[in-house]
Amino acid sequence: MFRILTWKQLAAWLTAVVLVVACFTVAVCSVSAGTDYGDRTVLTLCHWDNGGATETNLVKEVCAAFEQTYNREIDEKNAALEEGEEPLKKIKINVSVISSYETQFNSIIASRNVPDVFLVPDGNFGQWVQTGVMLELTDYIERSELIDLEKVWPSAIDRYRYNGRTMGSGSVYCMPKDVTPYVMYYNKDMFDEYGVPYPDGGTPWTPEEALEYWSMFGYSRPESMGGSTVYVSSKTGETKIRDGHVYGVAKIYPESFIWSNGADYLSQDRTDVLIDSPEFIEVYDYIQTSTMDYCVTPTSAILSTTSEKTLFLNGEAACYIEGRSVTSDLRKQATFDWDIAPIPAFGVDPDCNGWSGSVGYAVYKETPYPDIAYRLAEYFTSVEGQLIMTESGFSIPLYNDEAAIAKLYEFDAGKKPANTAEWLRAAEHQRAGLWQYLPSVRWKDKLADDSGVLFTSDPSTRATAEQFLTDEKEVILNIIKTDFPHLFADGG
Repeated sequence: MFRILTWKQLAAWLTAVVLVVACFTVAVCSVSAGTDYGDRTVLTLCHWDNGGATETNLVKEVCAAFEQTYNREIDEKNAALEEGEEPLKKIKINVSVISSYETQFNSIIASRNVPDVFLVPDGNFGQWVQTGVMLELTDYIERSELIDLEKVWPSAIDRYRYNGRTMGSGSVYCMPKDVTPYVMYYNKDMFDEYGVPYPDGGTPWTPEEALEYWSMFGYSRPESMGGSTVYVSSKTGETKIRDGHVYGVAKIYPESFIWSNGADYLSQDRTDVLIDSPEFIEVYDYIQTSTMDYCVTPTSAILSTTSEKTLFLNGEAACYIEGRSVTSDLRKQATFDWDIAPIPAFGVDPDCNGWSGSVGYAVYKETPYPDIAYRLAEYFTSVEGQLIMTESGFSIPLYNDEAAIAKLYEFDAGKKPANTAEWLRAAEHQRAGLWQYLPSVRWKDKLADDSGVLFTSDPSTRATAEQFLTDEKEVILNIIKTDFPHLFADGG
C-alpha cells in the first residue's frame, strides 16, 4: 500500500534524492575535460587500476614531472613579459583512476563527458576511435621536438593508427605509453630441484622440447621426487592430478605457436577464417594433448579460481608467460631465483613467438586545451617519460636506438631478470594481440569460449581439434560478416 508522506517527510526525501543525484554528477564530472581555475588550468588524465599501485604511482610520477617541466617554462615566459601583458597560466594535472575501466569508459564516451587525456588499451582502440572522441595527432607528432617515430618500435605506434576503415595504417590517434613484450619467466630454483635444464636465453624451445621439460615437473617427475603426479582414473578414463602437482607452465597461449607455425586466424583483409588449416589444427592438437594428457598446464576451470601469477609465485607452476609489466612486482614478491627466456615456438617463424601488449593516451577531441593535453600525452612517449617508467622495471623504452637500449641495460644491471636481451628481441618481432585484428573482439571471444569442448574432463565427450576447428570456422565467419558487413560489400 502507498503511504501519504507529510510535508516534512517529503522534503527530507527530496533532499536525499538531490544529494544522490549531485553525488552521481560529481562522480561523472570528476573525469570531464579541463577547467580554468583562475591562476591554473586543471587537466584531467583518466587511468585504469589494472596495473595496481605500481602503475598508478608511476603515472602520477610522470604527470608530476611533466607538470614541473611545463610550469618551469611558464615561469620563464612570464618573467620575459612586457609590462601590461597577460601572464600565462600554469597547469595542474588531476589523475582520475577508474576501476572496471573498459566498461566504465564506454559509459563516459557515451555521455561525452570525456577527460582531456585518457588511457586507451590497444584492445579497445578500434572500438573507441570509431566514436569520434579522439583528437587526430599526426600533425602534432610531425611538429614535435620530442618524438622521433623512426626510433620507436614500429608495432608500438602502428597499433594506434586508423584510416577510417581498418586499423594499423593511417593517422595516429594515441601516443603509446608503453610496449610490453611477452616472455617466459621461469623459476630457476625449481628447475634445479627437479633437474630440468634451463631454457636457452635467446633460442626458443621447440614444442617437443617444451612438452618434455614442462612434463618433468609432474607427468614425468623423477622417481627420487615421488614420481608422476598424473594418473588415469580406472572408472572414468579421466586424467587426474594428485596433491602436490606442479604445472610446467601456468598457461599456454595459442598465438605463439600458431604464428610461429606459419598459420593465422584470419586473412589479411579479414574476410576469410583460416583456423581449419593443418598448421592451425596441429597447434590445437598440441595444446589439447599438453593440457589433458600430460597436465603440464591448468585447465580454464582451475584458472577461474586462481591466476597464473599466483601459481608461479606459490611454486605451483615452474614457468609463467607474461609481459614486462609484472617484473617490478616479481622483484618484490618472488622468494626464489628466476629469469626469462623466449616463449616456445615452432620452427617456421620462431621469432614471431608471441605478442606485445600496449596502452596509449588519447586526447579528447573537444578538450578546451588541445595543445596542452597533447603535450601531456606526448610526455609519456618522450625519452624523459619513458626513462622514468623503465627505471622502475615496469616497461622497456619505446625507443630502439642505442641510447635508450643502453639505459635499459643500465637500469636492469644487478636486478632480475638477467636476460635483458630477450626483451629487445621480443619487442622487435612480436605482433599486437588478436584484439587488433578487428575493432570488435566478439569473434575472438567466441572462439575461446567454444574451445571448451576440447578440454572436457570426460574423454568420451571431448572434441578433436580438427572437428572443432572445422565446424567453428563458419561460426566465426558469420560473426565477422554480421559485425563488419562493409568488409564484404563490393569486394570489401
